[in-house]
Amino acid sequence: MTTYTPEETAFDWSPAPGRLLQREIDARGITQAQLAARTGLSPKHINLVVKGHAPLSPDVAVTLEEVLGTSADAWLRLEATFRASQVRQERREALAGYTSWVTNFPKDVLVKRKVIEPADRPETVAAKLLGFFNVASPEAFDKTFLEPMASYKRSQLHRIDPYSTALWLRLAEIEASKLLDNAPPYDAKRLRKAASQLPSLTRDHISDAFLEAQRLLLRAGVALVFVPEVDGTRISGVSRWIGGHPLVAVTSRYKWFDSFWFSVLHEIAHVLLHPKRGTYIDLSGKANDNADDQETAANEFAENILLPREHRSRVIAARSSEALEELADELGIAPGVLAGQRAFLTGDWGGPWARLRAKGDLEDALKEDR
Repeated sequence: MTTYTPEETAFDWSPAPGRLLQREIDARGITQAQLAARTGLSPKHINLVVKGHAPLSPDVAVTLEEVLGTSADAWLRLEATFRASQVRQERREALAGYTSWVTNFPKDVLVKRKVIEPADRPETVAAKLLGFFNVASPEAFDKTFLEPMASYKRSQLHRIDPYSTALWLRLAEIEASKLLDNAPPYDAKRLRKAASQLPSLTRDHISDAFLEAQRLLLRAGVALVFVPEVDGTRISGVSRWIGGHPLVAVTSRYKWFDSFWFSVLHEIAHVLLHPKRGTYIDLSGKANDNADDQETAANEFAENILLPREHRSRVIAARSSEALEELADELGIAPGVLAGQRAFLTGDWGGPWARLRAKGDLEDALKEDR
């Protein structure tokens, strides 16, 4: 007579250990009561295990190994697989109740970013979103992403969509994680030095400049990433910490490259000046919340890097684009950055120097670079 031994069989499904135990005792020609007598367990407990109402515990598994000669490890693997499959089924059933939650997120962005497929059913979208955010339920999502958002530093001039903001932040985290696997520890001194080198990069093609800035910051243990804006977020940049590393993420919200570089330096300033591992979300090219000392300090840091104070009077006094270009060559910075600083300092965004402000979309530039 050949009896069933769990370790010799592989299953495409998750069989209940109790059913297999019943097959085993049937093959041996004994009853549940007889098995109970041999194991010292009560007939009721054997029956509950067979029916799946009681778990097959380590103690019972070892007893079955001693009495039947079947591996305790195999029984326990079957039990764990069966119970996990039950929980998965319960979670799948719960997903049907999460379909209204998924409507909070922009489907077009989820499809474009390959979080979901266009034809995914609502419950499938719910499952993929939970996996994307690494949470078990919408309630866990709220506690992990929405509740902390109330304490994030950001301009209060505009209302933001919290779900789209959470989506953008998670996309930024994922991009950063690709860079940080072998990154050195965070080094504030190196980051400050990298910040001082950014003005000269503004003279290069935007994609080349960004990639070089990314390399410079990574040497300081900081992940610089670009994530296109998600509608409803109004985000120009964010600084936050993931693990032991700072993350600086930027968009090209206003398309002006001088505003883009200001945003990068503004977020670097938060990392350097406010190292309490907070999250700072900025909703414009220059943070508008001047009542916030931390935002003001970050603005001043970025302004001083791009245009040191001793040169501001010369920039303001420039009366032609040619004069501004000569000064840019002298300072080793893009004329468009000086044009943007002049406009900010004077409030005059027109004039002959306005044409110096380069404009474009970093997303398109990076695609072309690839």
